[in-house]
Amino acid sequence: MRAICRWNLYLGLGAMLLAIILLVLNVPFMKTWFYIFAWWPLIIFLDGLNYRIKGSSPLSDSPGKFLFAAFISVPVWLVFELFNLRLRNWSYHDLPPELPLRWLGYVLAFASVIPALLELAALFQSALKDKSISFVRLKATPGWLNGYMVLGFLLLALSVLFPHLFFPFVWLGFIFLLDPVNYRLNIDSLLADMERRYGNRILSWLLAGLAAGVLWESLNFWAGSHWEYTIPYLNFGKIFQMPVFGYGGFLPFALEVFAMYALLDFIRRKTQGRGTLKASLVVLTLGFSALTFYIMDIYTVIQKGTP
Repeated sequence: MRAICRWNLYLGLGAMLLAIILLVLNVPFMKTWFYIFAWWPLIIFLDGLNYRIKGSSPLSDSPGKFLFAAFISVPVWLVFELFNLRLRNWSYHDLPPELPLRWLGYVLAFASVIPALLELAALFQSALKDKSISFVRLKATPGWLNGYMVLGFLLLALSVLFPHLFFPFVWLGFIFLLDPVNYRLNIDSLLADMERRYGNRILSWLLAGLAAGVLWESLNFWAGSHWEYTIPYLNFGKIFQMPVFGYGGFLPFALEVFAMYALLDFIRRKTQGRGTLKASLVVLTLGFSALTFYIMDIYTVIQKGTP
């Protein structure tokens, strides 16, 4: 695998350039699937770049863990799709009309979220390795941990109950709800980093979120199958399909993904060797994903000719 990762830089760049060329030539297939055929090669390119810089990368370090990140990336993003049924902040347009192809597109697109953030965060952590970023030291007492979790629940509840006013809270709630759980489990957590005044990882993930947001929106803008984003009272100054203030949501979203991924990876490690339990979790994940795809088809996807 490490021998292959040495070539990821060129493989990813070549595949991405090919996708762009076919898009410019107006090849119908690539117009529909451009986002996926450009974004995954970009992830491979970033992995190769990470490998060239520090001799390791998320894919080379553990291919199995990288595939796990792609697998759980789908249900992680689908949690936000369920919130969007109430928020109505984004919709999907001109997706393939055939259900198998459309659902395959969901899987390939949503599976890229966590791998992309892992690669970008690793890249920014390499850039910051010679710097020590310190935040205000925060002691995570039991009372504070409980308070954070209550705050997280309230933020998510407000985003659902009053979406016109509090829609941004969906990009904050899971940080406060889940990170205290990770702290108590003694796994990777933002609170643990803040307690020891280690800010490099937090800053790296914030920058990864912003960079991923810009890349997501830029590739989406040129794709035939794409999403469109609208937000209450701030829906102006669009850059690509996203209002300029919407880009602010990508920063805390990355921290939410960090907290979710840390918790799910802990569950993965705890279920090692427990085949029945692991199989049950996989079936539940697939069932949740299929049900959410079905709901998205009804409420979030807008096809040509649909009013």
